[in-house]
Amino acid sequence: MTTTTNKLTQHRYYLSEEELPKRWYNLAVDLPYDIEPHLHPKEDRVAEEADFDWLWPTECLKIELLKGHYATDSWIDVPEPVLAAYARFRPSPLVRARGLEEYLDTPHRIFYKREDLNPGGSHKFNTALAQAYYAAQDGVETLVTDTGAGQWGTALALACATFGLKLKVFMVRKSFDEKPYRRNLMRMLGAEVISSPSTMTSTGRGVLERDPNSPGSLGIGMAEAVELVRTDPTHRLALGCMSYYAALHQTVIGLETQAQLAQAGVSADVLVGCVGGGSNFTGFVAPFVTGDDVPLCIAAEPSSVPTLTKGEFRYDWADYERQTPRIPMYTLGSDFVPPPIHSGGLRYHGKTPILSSLVKNGLVTPRSFDQQDVFEAGRLFLRTEGVLPAPESSHAILAAIKEVRNTPAGDRPKNIAICLSGHGYLDLQGYADVLDLG
Repeated sequence: MTTTTNKLTQHRYYLSEEELPKRWYNLAVDLPYDIEPHLHPKEDRVAEEADFDWLWPTECLKIELLKGHYATDSWIDVPEPVLAAYARFRPSPLVRARGLEEYLDTPHRIFYKREDLNPGGSHKFNTALAQAYYAAQDGVETLVTDTGAGQWGTALALACATFGLKLKVFMVRKSFDEKPYRRNLMRMLGAEVISSPSTMTSTGRGVLERDPNSPGSLGIGMAEAVELVRTDPTHRLALGCMSYYAALHQTVIGLETQAQLAQAGVSADVLVGCVGGGSNFTGFVAPFVTGDDVPLCIAAEPSSVPTLTKGEFRYDWADYERQTPRIPMYTLGSDFVPPPIHSGGLRYHGKTPILSSLVKNGLVTPRSFDQQDVFEAGRLFLRTEGVLPAPESSHAILAAIKEVRNTPAGDRPKNIAICLSGHGYLDLQGYADVLDLG
């Protein structure tokens, strides 16, 4: 049952299973401006379904190119099998961060949406289930993907196990070497996990020939995945970020958060999330950005991969080998190889077109942060809230802390909501390295 009191003395706000969103919010059709179309990777024309029917499951391709009712309908029904799988771990709670508020000695109210409580430990499960379902409906035997920190690969491995698919994962070499637990978790679920760049593809072999010690990147991993899909008609690509369909599926986060803030009797003044490709953040803010009173939406990224804060808005490819559609986005260049920071999920050269458009049109404010400060914020959150955030999520926590500290004394107290996109319990070595824990 829904909590009956709206008192802000509560710590947690829950929705019942019956209140689980039954539809995704199709933000693209409600924006007050048009999003530039995807272009063919080589030819000077708009991309069509026939150009990529070998690459994505049919429904994902229609979503990506905004075809059929995806071009007109604001609300998209969640398929019943996906909804049933969601109900195993959703709705997730919204929590009042009272410990962090007390530490900061602030009148501002801070909430965090817990996307870390499902079996994969992150928001990625929301879209992994949908993509695996659509692939199974097409008769696809194997999904192929890339993963950075391994959260996406783990979520997709769980989803493939749910819907009876095989999975091949190109895991960025730095994370493959440093995060064996996620690698092993994927393998326990039946996935084949390959260190990227690999010798399995011409893309990987080329990178290794030029730099045998390459740490890899999500762009390289995606290029390897696309190459593999191109060679086998029983394979299709799954993407946890850089796709509109992933952002669409993540709107369950924002829809639940909207209902829970209403349950608390408040409206959001500030929404904060981390951004790699941009799917968790876009899904979190989507229901809030088309109304009359849009909150301040802060997209937090690493200062070492400053795509939104220092990148260029232009057409670019999502993958290293330029096989995917050219998409309008903020980018550091498809050949950019990020430095080997520990926030593997944020080591990406571009941002999904839907998020890029929100930034370009002033609906989202990007901010960048240094790794040391980010990890200190993660440690503070563990001490004050008893939850260890993923390094990626710690960017959002630091952004919220700075928003509190930078608000002039005497201003009206704000309601700040953070998307806690994942937990950091499998990232402890990274925390130990950066924080010099010995």
